[in-house]
Amino acid sequence: MDNENQKEFSSKYTLDYKKYKEFSNGYIATRKSSMITLFVVLVLLILCIIYRNYETVITFGVIFAIFAFLIKVTGRNKLQYKRYKSLNNNEDVEANIKIGKEKIISTSKKGDTSSYEFSQIIGIIETKNLLVLKLEYNMGIIINKNNLEGGTKEDLINYLYFVCNNLKKKKVTNTKGWLILRRIMFGLLVITVILSVVLSILKQNQMDNYVEVLEQNGYEIELQESVYNGKDTKQATISKNYGHTWCYLYEFGNDNDAKRNMEYWANQETDNNIKPEYIIKSSRNYQKYVIDNEEQYVILIRRDNFVFYGIGHTQHKEELDEIVNLLEEEMK
Repeated sequence: MDNENQKEFSSKYTLDYKKYKEFSNGYIATRKSSMITLFVVLVLLILCIIYRNYETVITFGVIFAIFAFLIKVTGRNKLQYKRYKSLNNNEDVEANIKIGKEKIISTSKKGDTSSYEFSQIIGIIETKNLLVLKLEYNMGIIINKNNLEGGTKEDLINYLYFVCNNLKKKKVTNTKGWLILRRIMFGLLVITVILSVVLSILKQNQMDNYVEVLEQNGYEIELQESVYNGKDTKQATISKNYGHTWCYLYEFGNDNDAKRNMEYWANQETDNNIKPEYIIKSSRNYQKYVIDNEEQYVILIRRDNFVFYGIGHTQHKEELDEIVNLLEEEMK
């Protein structure tokens, strides 16, 4: 090392609660693992909304809210700070950091010293008032930028780039952008949960919407409630002033129950022979079967946890088609 690069820097800090909180929040915010976890959770919740699995999102939201409340009540940062302080006779830790030619030495107010090799430093994190020299096992050396001696902040960083051969990258990680990104991610999580609550409420009122549309078009509705597979189920019997068509609309407790019954009824109507030409559409959330043979005309439609089951005579297809057109328009 030439003389030009053989520099010495020093800085003092008092680790009061404000400094500890800045250090802790900044360190945690820059951990890629936590950001990746947040991103994966957000993507999974969005997929749940796309597939209309609102209950899963709402359950996560409740757990997340409880967890956030407990952290707020217990004051995680304050609790950790008090524990850290208790190890120092219940006094704020004061230390003098000296970055010399060979190593970094930390000297406490009591005169206790700790030394660190430059090779131990694997990253540099910058907060508003601090530089944190990141070590393995989530440890760090705190440097107060406001009383740095021996050169400017930039001089120190360049010096560390020169002497720390295990720095993963020659770049300082600024916590400001990471903190903003983390807030955005948490905000999106909250929005996702709120959206799921709204959509779940709308889903619960969907049977009322179907009934209203049918009644407005002259159909009579008789509603019955029962329990299927341990969950509440609604059955709407639909009728009009003709006797050639029998129609039912079911609201099951979940999509899987609806899909299971849809397949069961389709197999019943086809003697377990569902031909490809019967399947008009088949996707995760929407299915439509039209079974048209010499004996009868059957239409089965599933939208999420709703199943329409219509049976009519082949000579009177228009009666069944009329009600199907109404419901399909509402189901889009």
